[in-house]
Amino acid sequence: MNTDNYFVWQRSVHHAYQQLSSVQQVTDLLSQQVRELGFDYYGLVIRHPVPFTRPKTFIYSNTPTAWLDHYHQQKFMDNDPVIALSRRPGSQAVWEDALFEHNPPLWQDARAFGLRAGFSCSVMAANRACGIFSVAKGEEAPLALQNGLPEQLRYLAEQVMATLIRLNDSSMCALNITLTRREREILLWTAEGKTAAEISLILSISEHTVNYHQKNMQKRLNAPNKTQIACYAAAVGLL
Repeated sequence: MNTDNYFVWQRSVHHAYQQLSSVQQVTDLLSQQVRELGFDYYGLVIRHPVPFTRPKTFIYSNTPTAWLDHYHQQKFMDNDPVIALSRRPGSQAVWEDALFEHNPPLWQDARAFGLRAGFSCSVMAANRACGIFSVAKGEEAPLALQNGLPEQLRYLAEQVMATLIRLNDSSMCALNITLTRREREILLWTAEGKTAAEISLILSISEHTVNYHQKNMQKRLNAPNKTQIACYAAAVGLL
C-alpha cells in the first residue's frame, strides 16, 4: 500500500467509525476489517493507568470463547508478554517463540486453540488508557507485515478506542477530574516532595488549607495517601 492509498484507506476507516452508534457495531466492523487485512481473530485489551497494581482492564475479542475461558482459568494475563506492551505505548511485536520465552505454555496453548500466528501493538487513547491490540490467524506461517500493515492495525486500534470514548462505553471511562488553580499548585509542590508545612510557606496559606486540599484530592483520586495523589495525577495527565 503506497502513501496515497494509505491515506484514502485511513479516511474511509475514520468515516466508518464516525457513523457507528453502538459498541456492537464497533466490534462487528472491527471483525470485518481484521478479516480484510488477512487475519481471523482480534483482541483488544484496554488498561487504565491507575490504580497501578490493579488497573481496570477490559477485553474485546472475537477469539473462540473456549480460548478466552482457558486464558482466564490459567491466569495467563499475569505473565503475558503481549500485555506487557502496555508499559510502552507505541510498541509492537510479532508472535514468535522468543516473545513467549518466559511463558511457553501460553504460546503452546494459544496455538493449540488455533491462534498460530499473530501480531500485537500498543496505543494510548486521549484519556491515557492503553490499548493492546492483537490480531491472529490459524495458519502457521510467517506474517507478512510489509506495505504499512502495522500502521493500519495501530490506526484501527486508535479509531476503536476513540469511538468507545465517544459512545461513553464503560471500558473507556477514565478518571474525570478537574483541578482548581490552588489544587494544582499544591499538587505540583506535593509532587516535588514538599511537606504540607513547606507548601504552606511557599504559597502563603495555612497548613490546614494545604491539608484540606490534599485530603479532598486524595478522596477524588481514590488515592491511599498523599504521595499517591501526585503519582496518580501524573499517570492520568493532571500534571
